[in-house]
Amino acid sequence: MTNYFFRFSLSFLVLACHGNTVPQFRVHPADSKVRLSQDIFYEKILPTMAGKKLMLATNPSGIGTNPKKIISSLEKHKITLEHLIGLEHGFLGLEEEFSQTPVTMDSTFNRPLYHIYRIKDSELRDLVKEVDFVLFDVQDVGMRCYTYLSVLKRLMDALKNTKTKLIVLDHIHVAMHLPPMGEKMSPKHLNFAGEFPSLLITGMTTGEAALFYNKEYLKESVDLDVIPVEGYKRGMYFEDTGIPWTTPSPNLPMVDSARNYLSLVLLEGVNVSVGRGTQAPFVYFGAPWMTNPEELASKLSAIGNKSYYFSTVYFKPTFGPHKGKICSGLRMNLVRPDYDPMLLAYELIRLMKETYPNDFKWSKGSTNHWVDQLWGNDHFRSAINDGKTYIEFHNTYLSDEEKERKKIEPYLIY
Repeated sequence: MTNYFFRFSLSFLVLACHGNTVPQFRVHPADSKVRLSQDIFYEKILPTMAGKKLMLATNPSGIGTNPKKIISSLEKHKITLEHLIGLEHGFLGLEEEFSQTPVTMDSTFNRPLYHIYRIKDSELRDLVKEVDFVLFDVQDVGMRCYTYLSVLKRLMDALKNTKTKLIVLDHIHVAMHLPPMGEKMSPKHLNFAGEFPSLLITGMTTGEAALFYNKEYLKESVDLDVIPVEGYKRGMYFEDTGIPWTTPSPNLPMVDSARNYLSLVLLEGVNVSVGRGTQAPFVYFGAPWMTNPEELASKLSAIGNKSYYFSTVYFKPTFGPHKGKICSGLRMNLVRPDYDPMLLAYELIRLMKETYPNDFKWSKGSTNHWVDQLWGNDHFRSAINDGKTYIEFHNTYLSDEEKERKKIEPYLIY
């Protein structure tokens, strides 16, 4: 017994002494050198708004994570919260579906919540004129199709040539290491998930996007103040910052979901589930007809330079395509974040179509294919249908990416 206890104690001490050699794949918030824009807002900006009227667009990925602090801070400085702007997933970020009514009453603040995708442009313009400040603070993922940029654009359009000031609290997102990628939206395919005039991957933060849009499209007619994140250098991955991940919408609960979204969002244009309504949205994807996912996984293993791999999985979504049905499919396992999301999206759908020619289908709405509305035009879908390689397809818009990179450069903060 004594010898056993001695050996156990010795092993414990050895492990304890070597504890600091365990690889650290994420910076602890306590060790972060980055200061959030919301902290700067509360300390330096909010006191300057004393006695004024405010419109607030946020959710738990911004200052909305602490409604009690908002209420007490506004009361302290005698700031009146007049209106709330409802984003796609509601104030608490929990709603799967769009609100069916233009205005609801928010129980947290006891204020009207205006759902920006339901109200008319003229109504929004009247609302912003009633306040002194509009505060926009939500976590973005760096993609045009993530609808928070469309909300920002609509607010800025409404604020054009008014006396109301727009304050944007900036955020670091998971695509900070990527340049602008993809193509712009054609007028034929314009939709709420594609209103902001950028490439599919924007190459900008929300604050940078606001500066870009105000100068390039509104001739600086919006009184704009962007509050940057302090201590961040472009090129740092999100996990290197020590910033806690705060879920911006129901289907991006984890950093991996957000990283995978950069590619897997285009799967929403085909007849598979992307794991909405499961414990792993944008990590799982599949369908009842995907009967041999190992074959697809084997084909995908040839791309990506081992930045990710795919393993088989079974799941039953409670929301979206194939709701309530057992799906076989794949799980995307991220190894490193330095992969080309456009290449993966293209190859994944191309190989899915090749592997399941009788079951694969492009999903279509009343007028357009869904993938066209995500990509911005029909080029992505047509290239796959025509059997083009990714390099052949990418070469058709490579020069546009380079032009966009130069165009946005003056507006980059970090």
